[in-house]
Amino acid sequence: MPPLPPQLIRRALLLDVVLALAFLSLSLFAEEQVWRLIWGCGALLAVVDALIANRFLDEEDLD
Repeated sequence: MPPLPPQLIRRALLLDVVLALAFLSLSLFAEEQVWRLIWGCGALLAVVDALIANRFLDEEDLD
């Protein structure tokens, strides 16, 4: 599998940050505990995905 272009990884990183902020704001304004948990887990997954994308960018810069 060929490596992903850095521009695509940067776009994914930006999308992950936007999604994390959106999910965090949704979890703050949710009234039921279940929805707070769901939106909080979504935010956590977006942050983890952003960290992975950042690692791919770091590896791309080292090459």
